[in-house]
Amino acid sequence: MNQKWIYLPEPNEEVVDGLSASIGFGTLESKILVLREIDDYQKAREFFKPKLEDIHNPFLMADMQKAVERIATAIENGEKILIYGDYDVDGTTAVSLMYLYLSKIVDKKYLDFYIPDRNLEGYGVSTEGIDFAKKNDFSLIIALDCGIKAGDKIDYANSLGIDFIVCDHHLPSDKIPNAFAVLDPKRADCRYPYKELSGCGVGFKLCQGLNAIYKIPENELFELTDLLAISIAADIVAITGENRHLAKIGLKTLRKTRKLGLRQLIPKERLSTFDISNIVFEIAPKINAAGRISHAKAAVELMISDNLKSAKHIVQEIMNLNDERRELDINSTLEALQQIEDTHQQNNYSTIVYNPKWNKGVIGIVASRLIETYYKPTLVFTEGNNGELVASARSISDFDVYEALDLCSDLFLKFGGHQAAAGLVMEKEKFEEFKERFEKIVSERIKEHQRTPSIQIDTIIHIDDLNREFYNFHRKLAPFGPKNMKPILVLKDQRVTGLVKTMGKEDYHLKFYIRQESTGKNIECVGFKLGEYVERFRTESFDIAFTVEENHWKGNVTYYLNLRAVKFH
Repeated sequence: MNQKWIYLPEPNEEVVDGLSASIGFGTLESKILVLREIDDYQKAREFFKPKLEDIHNPFLMADMQKAVERIATAIENGEKILIYGDYDVDGTTAVSLMYLYLSKIVDKKYLDFYIPDRNLEGYGVSTEGIDFAKKNDFSLIIALDCGIKAGDKIDYANSLGIDFIVCDHHLPSDKIPNAFAVLDPKRADCRYPYKELSGCGVGFKLCQGLNAIYKIPENELFELTDLLAISIAADIVAITGENRHLAKIGLKTLRKTRKLGLRQLIPKERLSTFDISNIVFEIAPKINAAGRISHAKAAVELMISDNLKSAKHIVQEIMNLNDERRELDINSTLEALQQIEDTHQQNNYSTIVYNPKWNKGVIGIVASRLIETYYKPTLVFTEGNNGELVASARSISDFDVYEALDLCSDLFLKFGGHQAAAGLVMEKEKFEEFKERFEKIVSERIKEHQRTPSIQIDTIIHIDDLNREFYNFHRKLAPFGPKNMKPILVLKDQRVTGLVKTMGKEDYHLKFYIRQESTGKNIECVGFKLGEYVERFRTESFDIAFTVEENHWKGNVTYYLNLRAVKFH
């Protein structure tokens, strides 16, 4: 309710009209496209009708030829290959994708995977993982979604006679690790044209490169894109260019997936309509739960399983872990909110809480939850190994929490992240000094406008614009995600038609209809977390900011407006 409404600048009318004439969409639809920098016929063609040729040649990526040749040599010589990946969704899908591809061309006795233990080994390439490889006679490690900053660990592997191929998508340091091959489109010397691939996406490009030799049928190669779509959604990478094309192919594959684990994880009646948001809110948390509460290898075992009984057992295990994760999340969040009150942090510029009993796997979720109540850069600490403190940081829109933490990095044992989220390890004795310094840094650097949540609006529309043509256009904009979010639209001066109905536990949500006078149709509106305003909706006129949503029921598709913000008159 207290969000600032920020309208995108009005696009050039001539550009809008020109696009409208060239592609046949109406003015509103063309305006939405121009706001997304799709402002000519060619860009619109690439956006709406991508071709298989629009997927870039994998050999444009630096070190791709070296990586392919090294793996081919390993296969020819009967070397053992270890597939290594991080414990989050991007890492586990990447490992699963690579394992499934290589198992088509390598006897499984020469193939295995390794996921580090979140609590014992932490993020990325670990000494324990390399020791496991050495002990079990693996001479080649393919690292996915990690490794670009693991120079010391890779040097250790080299000293043991183990080669590394790194497939990462994170920003490299000044020095590239001394691996046999390093695939990362963000390398300064990499001419690969698309830079926003997920870690699993880089792994898929390696599979494409290998397929130049092994010629697995193209339909079998692209059957792996269901895992790629899950990684693109869960890792919050840009849904533009090649990612958007691969996500579209991957979603189509996911809806008909033959992977037993995914079929058990996704309700059968909803599989045919699954989209990016379903993955983000329903599938990703379940896959992540294994690594947060137990061990992420269960997630990989699920995604590569070819045994129905085993798949059902792992899904049940993951569902139980997710229930446990949810309970830990809720309890830890309530304790953190109480701690904020007890320590009088309500008026601070930042939020910093600590409890040695909180589970490391949920502190990032708790930090995000706290921002929903106190809109500030937030760190949640718990106790790690050897008595050290471990923290997850989350930021607010447009404030660079990584940059602020970097000014305190002399206090940290380990530190990494990006503008919106970061993680660190610190000696317990330095906690109080850090709290004071970080609060001071945030107070000096944060701008007043950053302290209030905002909503970015595409444009104001008329209620008659909500018609079949617009709904068809809206569907073609999908899949939605970063850099291609659902349009947020505004209707002015509306009133409820008929009753306002509250829904959910403690009447937390509500539903009502507004009337399209020109057609006599009522348009459904749903206000999540707006139940407390039920009387105002009944008695006052209002402006609403909303997204258009689809509702699938028994083969029929209907549309409703998901209220994102409201202003009462």
